[in-house]
Amino acid sequence: MSFLIRAAFWLSLVILILPADQETTADSAKLSTTEALIAAQATLKDFTSFCSRQPDVCAAGEVALDNFSAKARYGAKQLYMYLDGEDAAQPSAENELAMNETMANQKEFEQENKAIDALIRSAD
Repeated sequence: MSFLIRAAFWLSLVILILPADQETTADSAKLSTTEALIAAQATLKDFTSFCSRQPDVCAAGEVALDNFSAKARYGAKQLYMYLDGEDAAQPSAENELAMNETMANQKEFEQENKAIDALIRSAD
């Protein structure tokens, strides 16, 4: 997750440095560098406290990211096996283990989510 945040930060920084076309840039859209930095700092401050305000959303995002990365690894391995000429239709023990682990993580998240919902209902 931190990789995505860092990548988005550096990509945004590169885009900020690039020159803009003067004909397509509106005069009302002008923003000073100082104003942009202040806005970026406020956004970052709000973003870093998001998980403390919404822990269930962060947990769901973590599980979704884990599932996505497991699928991406599996797809990349299948593509590699296809391009290498191996029979990609035969699931390997490693692939089955990764998919079983993903399913177990999903079930664990659902159980945790139910427990959090029950705590929230009991607190109300």
